[in-house]
Amino acid sequence: MADPSGLIAAVAAMVFFGSYAVPLKFPVVVAAQVDPIVYQTYKSFACFATSWLVLIYVPLRFTWWGMVGASMWCTTGIVAIMAVRLAGIGVAQSLWSGIGIFVSYIWGAYVFNEPIKHPLLSMMALGVMAVGMMGIGMAASGSLSPGPSRVHALSPKGKTRKMFSFKREEEIDLIQMDGEAKAVLPRPVRDEKGGSKYRRDNKFLQGILCAIFVGVSNGSFLIPFKYATKEIHGVEYLVSFGVGAVTISSAILTIYSMLQVYRGKPPPSFHFKAVAGPGLLTGVLWSAGNVCSIVATEYLGMALGWPLVQCQLLVSAMWAVFYYEEVSGRKAASVLLGSCGLVVVGAMMLSKFGTI
Repeated sequence: MADPSGLIAAVAAMVFFGSYAVPLKFPVVVAAQVDPIVYQTYKSFACFATSWLVLIYVPLRFTWWGMVGASMWCTTGIVAIMAVRLAGIGVAQSLWSGIGIFVSYIWGAYVFNEPIKHPLLSMMALGVMAVGMMGIGMAASGSLSPGPSRVHALSPKGKTRKMFSFKREEEIDLIQMDGEAKAVLPRPVRDEKGGSKYRRDNKFLQGILCAIFVGVSNGSFLIPFKYATKEIHGVEYLVSFGVGAVTISSAILTIYSMLQVYRGKPPPSFHFKAVAGPGLLTGVLWSAGNVCSIVATEYLGMALGWPLVQCQLLVSAMWAVFYYEEVSGRKAASVLLGSCGLVVVGAMMLSKFGTI
């Protein structure tokens, strides 16, 4: 029987990881159009600040593998912000969570040569996951919607839409902030056949590609931790990771700002008043999920703990369907949630018949 402490940690990680991108969709953040690198800097600072809390329970230890893991996380975090903006929180997180499980399986089974209990059943599990990801794509494409309608991907239902002013609704949204109308990323609209059309050079496809990158990187995220366990134990890894996160994010921001100035453009604005709170909250939620995922993996092992943590996609899908209404129509919403369930079932099959 699985350890109750591990199960509790896995469920907590699901909730935190499935919710950490929600502040990114706050209307004030959308209106500010904060640069992803700036937002990642806020996240990294929160990660750095909270990582020291583990010293209450463990001694201070440092490993360079934490720096490696942090560099992967910072890069992935910037791309993840772009994915959420362009493809929506439900589609983006569902896609990268499913792909992440698939990639982590490949690392374990074929790179580190971990034993596979049942190769055929493991391949069947991967097939179930693939079907689930196809369903997510269908639901996101708009092909399952009953007819022409708008999809409100940028604001939570019934609470902030009054902030939006539509001039040419089919092409662009404007947000009124401090007396100035600022353009924001276009949201999907329905064509005459009920299909989804994205303006401005097919930004939705760009978001999908970003989510795929995040999935591959997330699937490789625990590789530095795997090597670090030869030097440190469990959450001792977090301080090194936090130091690496704030160091690398600061370096990226500095280089990026210098390039902007060199090109004759202003450096990115921090939008401190509007974005600091949501940005730090995003970092705190992610850090909490990271701690819980490490604890879950320690108690349950990689074979069970990591797939359970990746059920975060159900939480993100709930946010997308019931709060942000990113999916139009009951059929599309049902397919999205059902497809997320298939990905989770596939992950659980892998935990039983294979190895991760």
